[in-house]
Amino acid sequence: MEQEEQIKRIEAFVDKIIKGELRQVIESQALYMKFVLIGQTIEVLGALLDNKPMKAKGQSAKRFNHAINSLFGGDYRVQNSNYYLYDKLRNQMTHSFIPGGDIELYNRASDTTKSHMKKEGDILVMVAEEFYKDIVEASSRLIYLIKVGKVKAKNIAFEYE
Repeated sequence: MEQEEQIKRIEAFVDKIIKGELRQVIESQALYMKFVLIGQTIEVLGALLDNKPMKAKGQSAKRFNHAINSLFGGDYRVQNSNYYLYDKLRNQMTHSFIPGGDIELYNRASDTTKSHMKKEGDILVMVAEEFYKDIVEASSRLIYLIKVGKVKAKNIAFEYE
């Protein structure tokens, strides 16, 4: 029963915070704040993958990269070579609100021609709405892995109704 309760909490967290509140930010015009939260969300997904407490110190890079490699894959894994996304997206945006100089951030509404997670010369293009869709898919993958027993459900302090 405890496992079922933990899964319900994680599902509620994903529904309310990632599919709810993060979606609201993604739908706003706050371009840089979208990417701050995208980086943090990836790290949280990584925290739900590992077997350490949510507040474990010194786990940021490991968690971010584990989430990218295990839940996102594809272009994300390729672009994250040598922790590139962790350094240029997550760290830069979290600590300075400015992306690394070789990343450009876009809203889909402001430019419909840009291809998400593709390089234009030496610049990696990221489109917030596409990134968000991939986060939702990664969240669904995580819940699936938990339900089939490949990832242990973590007991998170999240209340739901």
